[in-house]
Amino acid sequence: MTYDELLELARRYEGTALETVTGRKFTVGVYLDCPFFTPESTGNGQSDGRKAAERFLALYSKTGSLRPGDYASVTRNASYYVGLLRQP
Repeated sequence: MTYDELLELARRYEGTALETVTGRKFTVGVYLDCPFFTPESTGNGQSDGRKAAERFLALYSKTGSLRPGDYASVTRNASYYVGLLRQP
């Protein structure tokens, strides 16, 4: 998956209630060509930037893992990225 494909996926689900693998609800959006996530529990949008998203994608391309813990060293939003990738 490329960064542009990730942005396309984020735009497709923008504003839709999604879930992490543990069932926490969140929404995704795109701002300045960077995905951001808003957990339902806090309502505060968060992003750790494009570089972290690119690191996530690089590792995902190598491993194909959908386990958020596998990405803990590259982004604090791993559970949200994985939740987004699990969408049909």
